[in-house]
Amino acid sequence: MSSGNPPWYETDENGEIMILEIPARLKSHPEVIRRGLELVSFTKIGVVYRTRAGMGPQYYIKILDTDTEEATIYQQLSRLVDPRNHTTPGELTSPEVGHPLLITPAMSDLEGLLGQKKTLSHTLSTFLQLMEGIEFMHSLRIAHMCCHLPIVWDICTSNLVATDIHISRLFPNLNVEPDRVYFIDFGSSLQLPLGPGYQHAITLPPSQYGLARGITRFDPYSWDVYCAALTMERALKSCYRNDSPLIARLYVDWVKGKERGCTTVCRCRPTAHRARQLLTGILWGVCVWECVQNAICSLKVLLLHTVS
Repeated sequence: MSSGNPPWYETDENGEIMILEIPARLKSHPEVIRRGLELVSFTKIGVVYRTRAGMGPQYYIKILDTDTEEATIYQQLSRLVDPRNHTTPGELTSPEVGHPLLITPAMSDLEGLLGQKKTLSHTLSTFLQLMEGIEFMHSLRIAHMCCHLPIVWDICTSNLVATDIHISRLFPNLNVEPDRVYFIDFGSSLQLPLGPGYQHAITLPPSQYGLARGITRFDPYSWDVYCAALTMERALKSCYRNDSPLIARLYVDWVKGKERGCTTVCRCRPTAHRARQLLTGILWGVCVWECVQNAICSLKVLLLHTVS
């Protein structure tokens, strides 16, 4: 704890961690006080806390680990204006006024966005945003890498948030867009020397071994795509139960691939670029099909009214 990095805990007289207590160091942080943020609970003990929910905007406050690349990568991504950029809007506090914090809007989860409209085009459009965001990071030689236990679908959803029109209106100054998927938590993210197709496997952190099924070295870009497939797979099961659309299942299986434990550049699954390209084509075809179906239904209704 000499570096001041998280986790930050409050302890009792016996040295036991008081889970429900907000760390005094965080409550007294100059930026927390200046902004009048009332912290009420944690989402990741010792690391991420949230403000009180109410009629106004709610925020998440993350205590950054200065030994990681998170602040640098988040700052780089947040400055780039690009429709493919799905980095959650937020603010990095200056290290000159205390330990650096990342303050971001509280949003909904991926399931919330998918549940708004259970059409195949809406589901695929949401998945397209996921692949688009990964492709954008990979084009900058950034691997998200945030997929770890015990949350088994981290690019997987604890690291994905989504918005609706209500949430976007609460944060006009941060340009939060409605019906959009955003990436959060870049604590394990890496800026790599080589891009997709050239970067060899790296050693995974121990916390990620569970998803890797015993594999300890993984192409970091392929790892992101693999985790995205797990996210989509879980989302389909959650939203459709046992009746998910066949074309969506086939696409997810293709993205997931069959892992062979490649130690150099992985060829077990498509790149994010290729996965996004194919999904764009599939979505176009599905949208055309749904338009045709809607037109046929409207025509049938019109004919029935005419006959009657």
